[in-house]
Amino acid sequence: MKTPIIDFVDNYIKKDVTRLHVPGHKGEGFFGVAKRDVTEVNGADVLFSPKGIIKESQALTAGIYGSAATVFSTEGSTLAIKEMVGLVVSLAKRRGQKPLILAARNAHKAFEKAAAIFDCEVEWLFGGGGLLSQSADEKSIENRLIGGLLPCAVYITTPDYLGNMLDVKAISVVCKKFNVPLIVDNAHGAYLKFLPQDVHPITLGADMCVDSAHKTLPALTGASYLHVGASIYESVKDDIEMIVDIFSGSSPSYLILQSLDKLNETLTNGYRESVKKCAENLDRSKQKLTK
Repeated sequence: MKTPIIDFVDNYIKKDVTRLHVPGHKGEGFFGVAKRDVTEVNGADVLFSPKGIIKESQALTAGIYGSAATVFSTEGSTLAIKEMVGLVVSLAKRRGQKPLILAARNAHKAFEKAAAIFDCEVEWLFGGGGLLSQSADEKSIENRLIGGLLPCAVYITTPDYLGNMLDVKAISVVCKKFNVPLIVDNAHGAYLKFLPQDVHPITLGADMCVDSAHKTLPALTGASYLHVGASIYESVKDDIEMIVDIFSGSSPSYLILQSLDKLNETLTNGYRESVKKCAENLDRSKQKLTK
C-alpha cells in the first residue's frame, strides 16, 4: 500500500533544507517528532482542496472502506460531523427543500452546533435505553416519515456511547424508500469494516458516515474520516471542497495526516486478522466473567 504523505515528508527531511516557514520549531525538539511536522509547503498539498498527495491518500482510504470518497479530518469527528451536516443541508437548499433533519436524541454536540450554524431545524427522535442510549429503530423512523414533512436527512449515532448498535441496514432500507439520505455518526465504529462480518455503515447502506480513526484504530488523536457513499456522491461532490473549506483550519496537522496515511498500510496488512483475534479474546473474557 502506498503512503504518499509519509513519502513526501521523508523526502523533505532528507533534503535537510533550512526551514524558512512555520512551525516555529524549525524541525527541532518535541521528542524527535518535530522534523516530521511540516506545513503546506510546495508539494505537501492542501487539505481543503487536495490535488496531490492528500488526494491520493484519501482515495486509497476510500478504496479500503468502499466509499465513493473519503475526506480526512485532523480535528476529529467534531469537524467531520459538521461537514456531513453541511453537505446534506447544501443539497436540500439546492433542491428547494426545507433544511430539516430527523435525528436520534443521543447526538453529539457537534451535530447541534452544525444545525445551528446552517440554520437547520432538528426534529428529535426519542427512544428507550437511558440518557446516553436514546435512539430509534426503523419502525419509528418509518412511521415519522409517513406522517410528516420529509426531512433532508435522518441522523443516527451508532455505536452509541455504551456500545449499543442500531440496525443500520434496516434503517437504510426505510430511508431509501422515502429517498431521504441516512447519515451516521460512527465515531466509535471505525473498526466495524474489519470484523469477520463487515458491518460498517457504508457497507450497510448509509449515504454518509463519520469515523474517528483515533478512537479504535492506531492513529493519532484528532484523526478522523468523513465517508461519502456512492449513493449520494454525485449529488454532493461539487460541494465537498466548499463545505470542508468552511470548517477546516488552514494549518492542518501533518503529523495527524501522516498517521492517517500510515493507517492505510496498517489496515491492508493483516489488520482484519488482528481484529478477529481481539474479538475472540473478548468473547472468551466475557464467558469467564459471566460464569
